[in-house]
Amino acid sequence: MTQIEHTLLADDMPAVQRAADLASMDGQKSYLRWTRYRLYLVVGAAVAGAFASSAVDGGSRKALVIASLIFFLLALAAEIILLSSRPEETWYHGRAVAESAKTLAWKFAVCALPFPRSMPTSDAERALNRQLSDIVAESSILADYSSTGSEQISAKMRSLRNADLGTRKKNYFTGRIEDQRRWYSESAKRNGKRSLAWRCVLLGLEVLGAGCALLVLADFTTIDFGSGLAAGVAAGGAWIEVKQFDNLAAAYALTATELALVRSAAEQVNDEDAWSAFVNSAEQAISREHTMWLARRVRNRMPGRNGT
Repeated sequence: MTQIEHTLLADDMPAVQRAADLASMDGQKSYLRWTRYRLYLVVGAAVAGAFASSAVDGGSRKALVIASLIFFLLALAAEIILLSSRPEETWYHGRAVAESAKTLAWKFAVCALPFPRSMPTSDAERALNRQLSDIVAESSILADYSSTGSEQISAKMRSLRNADLGTRKKNYFTGRIEDQRRWYSESAKRNGKRSLAWRCVLLGLEVLGAGCALLVLADFTTIDFGSGLAAGVAAGGAWIEVKQFDNLAAAYALTATELALVRSAAEQVNDEDAWSAFVNSAEQAISREHTMWLARRVRNRMPGRNGT
């Protein structure tokens, strides 16, 4: 009975892939962190300004105006940091390099074109190293992808490449197709839930804002809570746009379904040529989502940071 013992894990990927993945995650964390800070500060400035306009005491009004000014200046500083460091570039293009390298690694390991079973191992390794170099050279950013070492072809990659077709099939189905299908399916559900939660929050803020406006009209208070709540609604909407919950939920659900269909077609694969064609078809389904993800991110990136 064929044992699943060669499945490629994260540590078995090429060093370039692992380094690009780490760089991408660092870029994502930095971009989202500074974007959150900026939104918090803008809302804080609006709230301080609202209280300042309603303050009776001159000293309190001046202190609140100063607080609003400080919040705005800090928000400006956060924006300058984002504009100067551009962490989203490392996030987007680092992911593109990481996913392209992962695709090549799996094709090499399971003997799919352009690394067929008939190609001598030494030639296949040279071809893989050359293509990894091309991916880095063609990247839209200049980054150091050497943080995880220099080994591009792991022992697991070589071991799986030398295994029989049945072993390669089982490991590819488990370590690549099913792993990706499960990730996309879970991510689609998670993004859908987050989208609903955020929209409920925005709805609550809008209802609360309307109630506060009615209180002002009825002379129950002179404090303009509506300004701060409106800023909160705008910030929440900007965060939803940055995270793209709805788009990701739909795109990930589609990719998960496509991978399930690809997996069901694998039963007819029984020789090396058919296997190579199958793997390339599966990798196209995976890379298509990556390409669309990058296109959406780059298209939506504007000088105003997605309207925030």
